[in-house]
Amino acid sequence: MAKIKLNIRQDEQIDLDVHQFNHYADIVEIQSWAELLECYLALKQEVKSKKVFLVLDDSAQAEYTSMHAVKDHRLYIDFSDDLNDIDPNDPLWNQTYQNVCVPKQFQHHVQQLSHLDHQRNFKSLAGKMQHYDENDLEALVYFNENLLISTNTEITVKVAEVETESLKLAMMPNGYFSCDFDSFENFAIIQQMQHYGFEFIGLGASLLGWIKTSDFKAEKIEDLIQDLAVIYPLDSSHQKAMKALILKNNYLILPYSESPQEYLDYDL
Repeated sequence: MAKIKLNIRQDEQIDLDVHQFNHYADIVEIQSWAELLECYLALKQEVKSKKVFLVLDDSAQAEYTSMHAVKDHRLYIDFSDDLNDIDPNDPLWNQTYQNVCVPKQFQHHVQQLSHLDHQRNFKSLAGKMQHYDENDLEALVYFNENLLISTNTEITVKVAEVETESLKLAMMPNGYFSCDFDSFENFAIIQQMQHYGFEFIGLGASLLGWIKTSDFKAEKIEDLIQDLAVIYPLDSSHQKAMKALILKNNYLILPYSESPQEYLDYDL
């Protein structure tokens, strides 16, 4: 199993729940997706009542784009009343922000993602990624057949109490650029994949990830492939490749960004 390096809480002024939400652990020295998923399952047992979220690729960029994504009017929350009378140079400012504002923002994201008015129909996403070319589709397949992370990569782990695995997206709503799937579109994809027996494990700056559960049924594979073809312009050869990989693997990786080939620096 990959080593799990836990980050010890240094600041006694920050609540443990907030620390775990911000940065519970790093998974390091990863050799394979199988090893990463083994760590994920072990962490689930370790925290039990809470849910485990992995930042799957480019943690710094994912944090940056998420910071902008949550300025979407459906996700934005104003902290001014909580911080109004505190000098930003006063240590109390950071303490209040971490212990009051961070939990408030997380709960707001949970509520907004759950709100019926904000639910996106999966089929309404059709067409947004129709600009994907052959290299983008090859990248999508590549994500599911090769380890995308080097052995010196550290996977950030966040932990929080939330009702469903899908709502873990509230830990890091993402989809900032206009050509990306936005946070609510990503949530629709996450929920649709749950229907096929895939548990959402997290996302990064470009990718969404799932682990296969006991609810996965091979006989539904054709329906799943057709759903993937709704949101990506998969031709018959790429549908065939994805079908084989989904049946073989215990995970699923999908891009939500404009041009997944750029993530791999493709030169095809």
